[in-house]
Amino acid sequence: MKNIFKKKFGFTLAETLIVIAIIGIIAGIAIPTLFGTTSDAELKAKWKKQYSDLTQATMMIVVDNGGTLAGAFPGDAAGSEDLKNAFASKLNIIKDCSGTSGYGGTGTGASAEGCWHEGNNSWYYLNGTGRDSVLSSGLILNNGSLVHFIFNKTDCSYSVGDYFRCGYIYVDTNGFKKPNTIGKDIFGMNISVNALIPFGAQGLYDPETSCIEGSTASTNQGHGCAAKYLYE
Repeated sequence: MKNIFKKKFGFTLAETLIVIAIIGIIAGIAIPTLFGTTSDAELKAKWKKQYSDLTQATMMIVVDNGGTLAGAFPGDAAGSEDLKNAFASKLNIIKDCSGTSGYGGTGTGASAEGCWHEGNNSWYYLNGTGRDSVLSSGLILNNGSLVHFIFNKTDCSYSVGDYFRCGYIYVDTNGFKKPNTIGKDIFGMNISVNALIPFGAQGLYDPETSCIEGSTASTNQGHGCAAKYLYE
């Protein structure tokens, strides 16, 4: 009689398997979201650090050139090589890639020489549109970041937004790792006559229209994220 009325505690094998299955489903939903959020935060932190490092390098070039960047990179149409060399002298680099002759170099470009993404649709706007190889010069920094340079005017008189620039820089803070997307791990900066200004500031690339997660609008290229994330 004692055995008949004795209470049994615990789970059956079927119940245990059901619980394990439920936990697996919940984990499958929650873990990717959690890691995605962490990754985004890490990429933003890398961008802030990279912008700080490049700003310091810019200030050193300004000092070396008498308080201005005007005239610091001679050559106008073929000045990207001079621009790259000026920054290379102020940064810790592990690779230097020369641009083609059209950009003032003697090489085959940052993409072909291994300092930037190579091939069709090798990097992307935030709206998903692909971009191709670049022929200008580039660097790989010792932290793994990729940088490529485009030059506009020696006297820094090229008009953009509410100001003028000498040229601009793209940096992939995540190196060759994905997502290789502007506004995610790739960010742009304008080089003005005396400072480095992130895309999305001073009347160029409005963050309200060019930094929208999930939007495929043509204006949503991701450029505005550079300023937006620095100011968050």
